[in-house]
Amino acid sequence: GTVDGVVLVVDAGEGPKSQTKYVLSCALNLGLKPIVVLNKADREESLGRLEGGETELELMDLFEALGADDNQMEYRTLYGSARGGWITEDVD
Repeated sequence: GTVDGVVLVVDAGEGPKSQTKYVLSCALNLGLKPIVVLNKADREESLGRLEGGETELELMDLFEALGADDNQMEYRTLYGSARGGWITEDVD
């Protein structure tokens, strides 16, 4: 089968982990442009990292390190809480 797209779900408080790197590497190699969802954005440990941009910077560095092209670097980032049942494009 073929894959048309990928949603990369990352814990907003923890940032990208080894599994994130593996999945993102596969997606980029297939020429896909992932949609990034920073989950658990409502948790206390996530708020500081999101306000400081740490998680986003780690992700951007990972995209670059894995050889993302210019189009793939323009990935969309959403913030949400699976438990809370919400998602938004606005970190605030």
